[in-house]
Amino acid sequence: MIGAKLLTQAQRDYYVENGYVALEDFLSGEECDALAGAADVVAAGHYANILNLHAKSEAFHRLIVHPGILAMIDDLQGARMIPIGSIFFFCKPGNELEKGSAWHQDNYAPKAPYGSYLFVAVALDDADETNGSLIVFPGTHKLGDLPSKPSKNFEFDAKGKVVASYPIGNEVEIPTGYAPVQLRYSKGTLLLVHGHTVHGAPANPSPKRWRRKLYMHYIKDGDPFWPGWNARRALVDRP
Repeated sequence: MIGAKLLTQAQRDYYVENGYVALEDFLSGEECDALAGAADVVAAGHYANILNLHAKSEAFHRLIVHPGILAMIDDLQGARMIPIGSIFFFCKPGNELEKGSAWHQDNYAPKAPYGSYLFVAVALDDADETNGSLIVFPGTHKLGDLPSKPSKNFEFDAKGKVVASYPIGNEVEIPTGYAPVQLRYSKGTLLLVHGHTVHGAPANPSPKRWRRKLYMHYIKDGDPFWPGWNARRALVDRP
């Protein structure tokens, strides 16, 4: 795993212009496999999306407060960034408990001030169009909060286990002039995505390839956010 390596100016400029940036080789293949195994332990054979996996697994807690990630996003945002939640996607082939996501902006959920919030995704598998990699609409982060259609994301049983899911995210209509880009990224890649960048991903279409990924959410220290009925976002102590 990398240390406290900051973004280059070219990477910062790319993020500012496009609303995302990809950093390859953040984790080694062995580290990705170890994290996938830790997620398997929590799942216990029930491969539904896991909300706040960092609170259920020490390995993922170490990742969400990793000094290298924190230093990188502190520098990018010009503020101390605080973790407030995470969600893990198994994207197992043929999994009825995962339906992909609608076109959406992540900020519809925490309702944070513009520019305060971003998410960091860690890919534990190679991903491209054949197993439903992330699709982004570059530049849409500059539009602020777009109108959206509220929708149910999950159904839970009495113990809080996900028993049904729907396309994640409050669907937004894409303004004219913005085109989708389906990303290709290798195992171990880190993605930094602005909270207002429109994005989504289909259900995994591959008959064999998984697409495991952890999304970690961060907000500027002191800024308000909505915890959410299901997500239960909460400030996480950081170094």
